[in-house]
Amino acid sequence: MRVALIPSYEPDLVLLDVVKELLSNNFNVVVVNDGSKPEYNVVFGQLPEEVHYLSYEQNGGKGHALKHGLKYIKDNFDQCTVVTLDSDGQHKVSDAIRICEECEKHEQYSLILGSRQFDKKAPRKSRFGNFMARLSFLISTHHKIYDTQTGLRAFNSNLLDIMINVKGERYEYEMNVLLEVIRESIPIIEVKIETIYFNNNAGTHYNPFKDTMKIFIEVLKFSASSMIGFGVDYGMFALLSLIPNPWEYWLVARNVIARIVSASVNFTINYKIVFKSKQNIFKAIIEYTLLALFILGCNSLFLWLLVKNAGMNEYLAKILVEGTMFIVSWIIQRLFVFRRRQKK
Repeated sequence: MRVALIPSYEPDLVLLDVVKELLSNNFNVVVVNDGSKPEYNVVFGQLPEEVHYLSYEQNGGKGHALKHGLKYIKDNFDQCTVVTLDSDGQHKVSDAIRICEECEKHEQYSLILGSRQFDKKAPRKSRFGNFMARLSFLISTHHKIYDTQTGLRAFNSNLLDIMINVKGERYEYEMNVLLEVIRESIPIIEVKIETIYFNNNAGTHYNPFKDTMKIFIEVLKFSASSMIGFGVDYGMFALLSLIPNPWEYWLVARNVIARIVSASVNFTINYKIVFKSKQNIFKAIIEYTLLALFILGCNSLFLWLLVKNAGMNEYLAKILVEGTMFIVSWIIQRLFVFRRRQKK
């Protein structure tokens, strides 16, 4: 069984064509009226009787509408493949069928994306918005996804609880879904689809600056913990430098103490807040400790070489070394220490 979910805000008659074609291809169709103005009831009133029509008065945003529809699907349908489409006709029903078929080929826990190809014919704001989202997503997650903003997505209904609990009420919700899926080690598969724009994409409610900034801010939250850890580390390192000590290896000792303190802070934030890890805490502590020792050894060695052998200023050297090891540590933590086990 396949269920098509369409969030809709102030649509035109194209919505009716999309819905009718979905029904003719044996989809169950759920349409969510996301607080459109009363005059748009003329469109919604023409929906076929077979459609599961949901509505509420106040506009909540695309993410809100999607979650509203997903809760309805969870309560009213059995095991099924869920596909989400936009209401403006940008997604062909034939492409929706293709990504459903792809979803059904793979294990139950997969997310299939209908990936649009942005060439020079695409509207500038669409190309700009997708480029910024794609770049920020790659930098933070180390996962390359070409179309992070596509609304054409298919997944098994076993993922409904995850999708419903993802934060975000507007366009940032779709990016947050990708971030959560990666946290859960759920495979993401892109399928190329036809890119369609009507009237230079005038029907879209996406604001390229406002909504891209929302997405970018959500992604940057992933890096906040490491920056806090760096601040604690550097502050402790500087504070310990105020203690007079003629010991030759006091530089290394200061670095070790600062790293231990900052690592404790970093682990706590990453485990509980950033990655919201379901990893066994004792196993996570062991893996994190091994990583911390590796980073500490490299950190202290490079710091010693730069200051004692190369004659670099110790504070400048500290920043240089920490910046390098920040990247290494972040990648290893994301991929190994705080990963969430893939469901069987």
